[in-house]
Amino acid sequence: MSTEEVKGKESSVEEGRHSDASKALSFASLSASLGVRKLLFWTVFVAAIVVHTSKQTVGDYSYGSKTTKYTHYPAYNLWEVWKQILSSQSLILRCRTSSEYNPIIMLTLLASATGTAGAVLFIGTKGNSHDGWSKTCNVFDKFCRYMWASFGLSIFACFLLVWIIVLSAGAIRT
Repeated sequence: MSTEEVKGKESSVEEGRHSDASKALSFASLSASLGVRKLLFWTVFVAAIVVHTSKQTVGDYSYGSKTTKYTHYPAYNLWEVWKQILSSQSLILRCRTSSEYNPIIMLTLLASATGTAGAVLFIGTKGNSHDGWSKTCNVFDKFCRYMWASFGLSIFACFLLVWIIVLSAGAIRT
């Protein structure tokens, strides 16, 4: 057996080992990505349910009863729409077959809607004395607790989307 034949066999063995390792890495990346996508779905789904159940009515002797819910605030409506779109899209986004930009677009939209809702929620919690906006969370405490919980879940969903983007980048690279 010549030296060239030995080198050829060694290189084919190394190529086989490399392809087996890349297949295992690709499978692990795909399973991790699917697991994160399922976690993203359930996180956004629970956040949407929390917002839908945040309605609160407060009775007052001088003014009667007052009700607040997320549909009274345009920022919360936008936030809720994007969470519902994201929850439906999170399970059908795939690493290799869908556009690589889908998770990036979803992250951009969810982060902007979450930031807008967070700003409105912060003003409701702290008020703004310069503009004469009073605190509303001291009156509608249940509503604000639910909205803060949904806000936290949405921030977590943004981190999950970043994780999906990193996993997708790794899957594309291999």
